[in-house]
Amino acid sequence: MKLYSLSDPDHLILEAVRNLDWHRNIPGGWLKYGPPREVCAYGDGSLYTDKGKRYGPKYKETAWAGAIPLNRSTLVVKTDPLPKDLMATDLMSQLRDCLRDYGAEVDDSSCTGMWCNFYTQEGDNIAPHKDDENYYQRNYKKQPLFVSLTLYEDESESLENLSRFQIKENDRWRGINLPHASLLVMSGSIEHRVIKANKNKFRKRYNITFRTPVKREDDLIKNYRFFSNFGRYYKIPYKLYLPRNYEDKYNQILDSFEHLVELKIAYNNDFTRDQLLELLETKTRPPSTTTTMALYVLYKNIKISK
Repeated sequence: MKLYSLSDPDHLILEAVRNLDWHRNIPGGWLKYGPPREVCAYGDGSLYTDKGKRYGPKYKETAWAGAIPLNRSTLVVKTDPLPKDLMATDLMSQLRDCLRDYGAEVDDSSCTGMWCNFYTQEGDNIAPHKDDENYYQRNYKKQPLFVSLTLYEDESESLENLSRFQIKENDRWRGINLPHASLLVMSGSIEHRVIKANKNKFRKRYNITFRTPVKREDDLIKNYRFFSNFGRYYKIPYKLYLPRNYEDKYNQILDSFEHLVELKIAYNNDFTRDQLLELLETKTRPPSTTTTMALYVLYKNIKISK
């Protein structure tokens, strides 16, 4: 773990972050939980040069199970590339320079997924977790490194009332200071959390985590799952696949999202998982959160791109 400083003298990066498409209360996999903070996510599978130029194949849509207990449902999101105004700065170059300095493997897939959090209220937090799923590239000593950008809304470089970010070491939580315009390089294998601010010691904070997927050419399914993971509760879906003549219990998905969007309903088709995996020419069998219809969405992406 190492902390670096971001160079943003004209506040172009901060202004671009302020203008991201922030949302609160997007339902998660169990539908009863939404992140206690504002969130959004970017990345469509495209590759980027150090100068932020986008190229290569992309996913127009990605998909994930509609709800953990209702695994015959599938939510579909429309992807977004990394924001143009961010890529117009030298941010990508700075991110990758941090990784290179740390000793990580770096290429044009590095940092092409953006998980974004905005802590706007005193009680906002993020629960203990790791970011070490098998769709993250092991880019440093068989560990998945990511770069975490911190920006405070007040733009102050004061070390007072910093976010209460903590990591777990030897079964004990330890606080890590994250000042304004800092870049933290850290392994996703380290358990970490953000706990609620102390009373009257809260500062609004943006946290943008840049992550690296398993390469598409190495494992298509894992690469697709990396970008599909956004749909769990960082992006608003637009379509819901359901079984024909679906039971009333599936209406809870529609009800959970009605405050955000009127979901377009489509129906599961007759493809089987084995048929789709054969068409995708892959031997990787994804877990159930990548539903059969999620595989179908992937197949459509590839068919269209050809």
